[in-house]
Amino acid sequence: MGKIERLIAIVMILLQKDVVSSTKFSQLFDVSKRTILRDMETLSLSNIPIYSINGVNGGFGIMDEYKLDKRLLSSKDLENILTALSGLEQILISEEVEVTVKKLSRW
Repeated sequence: MGKIERLIAIVMILLQKDVVSSTKFSQLFDVSKRTILRDMETLSLSNIPIYSINGVNGGFGIMDEYKLDKRLLSSKDLENILTALSGLEQILISEEVEVTVKKLSRW
């Protein structure tokens, strides 16, 4: 898995979970904790509101204001978002993806 795919996966996980430890991320992606810390810094520099909590039960999260209400998007919308994100190297734009992007741009 490349860095871009890992960053996207981290964001998707953080959108679903409250706090995830660097240990969990490093085990999940088979990388060092230092790599996860660099990934979190990259996401923060990309204006994604990542926060960290120190201590035994600490980890990383995304501010609640950044999370979408899951009831607003259908499973097809989420699938279209994933299609658009996973195609960073070669994006295949379909009419359904364009509709989803328009929905998100109204936010």
